[in-house]
Amino acid sequence: MRMAAVREKLIRLSTMSPGEVAHRVRENGYSQLERFGLAAPWPRPPGGRDFKRYLGDLPAKRFYRGSREGVPFIAQHFPQWLDRAVRQGDALLRRDIQLLHFEPITLAQPIDWHRDPVTGSLWERQFYTTYSPEHDPASRDSKIIHELNRHQHLPRLAKAYLLSGDERYAAEAVSQLESWIEQNPPGVGINWQSSLEIAVRTTSWLWTIFLLLPSRSFGDEVAQKIGDSLFAQLEHVYRHTSRFSSPNTHLLGEAAALFIGGLVFQDHPRAAEWMRCGAAVLVKESNQQVLDDGVHAELSSYYHCYALDFYLQALALAEQNHFPLPVSVQMQTQHMVNFLMHLRTPGGDVPLMGDDDGGRALALEQTTYHSFHDALCLGAVLFQRPDFKHCAGGFCEETLWLLGQDAYRQYELLGGQFPVSTQAIFPNSGCTIQRTEWGTSGSQLLFDSGGLGMLTGGHSHADALSVILTSGDKQLLIDPGTSVYNGSPKWRSFFRSTRAHNTVTIDDQDQAEVGGTFRWKTGICTRTNRDASLPPEYLEAEHDGYQRLAEGVTHRRRVLHIPGEYWILADDFTGSGAHSFEFNYHFGEQVEPVLTCPAETDVEIRAPGLFLGMYSSRPIAAQLRKGQTAPIAGWRSHGYGHRQPVHSLSATIQGYAGKPLPGETAPAALTLLLPCDTSPVVDRLSVDSGDGIACAYRHGRFTDLAVFPTGTSEVRVAGFQMQGEFFWLRLEGHLVRRSLAIRGSMRRANSFLEETVCVPFAAS
Repeated sequence: MRMAAVREKLIRLSTMSPGEVAHRVRENGYSQLERFGLAAPWPRPPGGRDFKRYLGDLPAKRFYRGSREGVPFIAQHFPQWLDRAVRQGDALLRRDIQLLHFEPITLAQPIDWHRDPVTGSLWERQFYTTYSPEHDPASRDSKIIHELNRHQHLPRLAKAYLLSGDERYAAEAVSQLESWIEQNPPGVGINWQSSLEIAVRTTSWLWTIFLLLPSRSFGDEVAQKIGDSLFAQLEHVYRHTSRFSSPNTHLLGEAAALFIGGLVFQDHPRAAEWMRCGAAVLVKESNQQVLDDGVHAELSSYYHCYALDFYLQALALAEQNHFPLPVSVQMQTQHMVNFLMHLRTPGGDVPLMGDDDGGRALALEQTTYHSFHDALCLGAVLFQRPDFKHCAGGFCEETLWLLGQDAYRQYELLGGQFPVSTQAIFPNSGCTIQRTEWGTSGSQLLFDSGGLGMLTGGHSHADALSVILTSGDKQLLIDPGTSVYNGSPKWRSFFRSTRAHNTVTIDDQDQAEVGGTFRWKTGICTRTNRDASLPPEYLEAEHDGYQRLAEGVTHRRRVLHIPGEYWILADDFTGSGAHSFEFNYHFGEQVEPVLTCPAETDVEIRAPGLFLGMYSSRPIAAQLRKGQTAPIAGWRSHGYGHRQPVHSLSATIQGYAGKPLPGETAPAALTLLLPCDTSPVVDRLSVDSGDGIACAYRHGRFTDLAVFPTGTSEVRVAGFQMQGEFFWLRLEGHLVRRSLAIRGSMRRANSFLEETVCVPFAAS
């Protein structure tokens, strides 16, 4: 094992740039100096014993407006926020707390900041560089202890004090800060291991101390203690940023904290350097980490929200202090909010793609990104976007704290309006979002034709060509989430696997080969066809993740949205050799599917709100699974630390990829996704000549035909002759009302007449 670890390090070293090698040598040397007490001393905050008085002067004016303006405004306009803050404060006085999505707990008295309160595991106190959370010998999950020590509950205690005037909340917050400082001297313990975690904690501390300024519990002596620790933590982040170790949202979070802390304390020479460093990293990474379409490059919806949260905090404080962040940063942040707007479901949730961290960068009121409507509200004010306001709904508490009471007036004056389009394509990330309407009762399909994202795909899943389907507030086809990172490799592997997503698994292999908890050994190259001659409602993409097999296969998926109504998927495969193709579809817990197989090549799922009909060129072996553990199947996670059983469909066909053997047909499938409350009438149609799959959906006075040829010859179906790749028609009686032919043509044929069918797809 030691030799393997040495070999892996040597391989890693050979891939490093000279700049990275130099950075790591400097950082390692500095940490060794820290270990033996030989490093430069930690900077001391201004004011000494008068640090509290110093805080109340210029730093308080530089900090977020809401910390000064919130109390009278909330009392006048949103008294329910005060009541909510007091309820939260009372729970925190009892030390009742929920970490991530684990069951609520009560912290012991006194609090041991090195004990995991969920599992009881104790983290030994040693120098911070000796920890290796991903490879912990005791299989402990550092996410839990880190979440407790982010101290995001402390600003809520301070907020309860500020809004109610009750000193009990302030005294509890101060007591916890003092105990933490006593137990966590600089550099010692798990709570100094991650610069990101320290960065998030310093932001929590800043909010706590500025909200506690009027409190008598926050006296001069304790203020000095807190200031000393706060400055040591910010300096630690400055010395040990994740420029090369985790140049993703870790680096963004560290930069945001340095910028915020540095801007607030900018008259201190060291803090001014933090500010310059943080600003420079935020500017650079807005181009490095945010794609041109506004999607964060890790291709995780939750980590997109993290990155956006950091940028919104920085922009809000920069605007207040007239700090000139470039227009490019503002534009990229606006693009990120725009993606969030389209991403949210009709019910207001953020669907999961990739890893779900479970926490938040700032948790003044909301504690997750399940809706993140506060980002839309904040974005509406910052960028004066009526569509952001429409999707955000009412004014959010977080916007008040960040921008002050003037933001409420701006929000009220800003007219709301529906977004322009019901389809949004984000080409750099490979994400397309289609919806039937912008109302809360509409349906939405997300098609993921992206790869594994930046670097080694640390927070992405092997989910190329997966779909997610929502109707109203009902999640029909889901991404299963994450559940856990560390300590449970089998569960970690399942939730990021291909079979856990609504796509196709070939030969029981993932689309990419796992290389570690946050790494893939192999990549996935995706290609999306953006032929401008095709209607925008038609999508087509393929990936080569299975080309690494001994006999490689490329999977192609077509998606057609019948505007305002439903969706059709068409899957085929090119390559060589015999393979097993497992189609997986995972249902939300509100869906109780009933499986029927009208023929050996057909599978239908009927449930209130959903019809899924899969029609194959080959016999299908189908089964529903729920809550299985051997093998793991039929699970979802709403957030980190949570999992629950859900129904999952596995539909497997066998066949030869590419050119089939004589007498065989190529593996392919046509799938209808109908979000509907009634039980629709869908029939498999016979193909009179040629090779292909066809079905008819009868609704009202219309009959819709979908035809998917699986060979190169002409096919004849229901009196139509078709030569091409994919066809759809809407018939009213014998009249063709709308039609679509992909790279081909079709005719209506009888003994008397051949009529070319050419009716615009978008026609009513």
